[in-house]
Amino acid sequence: MDALFTALYLQIPVVIGGVLHMLAVTQDWLPALRRPINSRLFGANKTWRGLVLVPLLTTLGALCLWPVEWLLGDNRIFGHHLLLAGFVAGWGYVLAELPNSFLKRRLGIAPGAAPDRHKHLFVFLDQLDSGVGVAIAYALYPGFGWDVGLLYAVTFPLTALAVKRWLFHMKLKKVAV
Repeated sequence: MDALFTALYLQIPVVIGGVLHMLAVTQDWLPALRRPINSRLFGANKTWRGLVLVPLLTTLGALCLWPVEWLLGDNRIFGHHLLLAGFVAGWGYVLAELPNSFLKRRLGIAPGAAPDRHKHLFVFLDQLDSGVGVAIAYALYPGFGWDVGLLYAVTFPLTALAVKRWLFHMKLKKVAV
């Protein structure tokens, strides 16, 4: 149960970073970084802004857990490395999205779209990719194990879907999935 609690707790910085990133996209923060990393390889939606902001905003999300860490005593989950843990999670998130985007461009799927054929598979992959990236980052991070990483990867797609639906409801995202 401790590993499941840890995996769910570790989702908080990623959710905060993701919500703040969608706010940055809708409010067009840092427009100079809105340029695609490589349109041909990854599509127009994978931008330098996301590559820079997601790790920083996820770091901020981890820092928001400092009061919880203090209340738990002994910094039980992240230790004294909240900033590093958030930064690592943010990088895991953005880097893991690139292979999925690359695959979709090779299959001729437009950025931000899902194909009519096998739509549910691609919606599932869109939720899974970043969660697996963060899970690997956390599993490699000192103090967490592969059990936490595996539970993170299994539970994160449900969290991601819930957050994306909320972002859609709040008009920060154009589609609900």
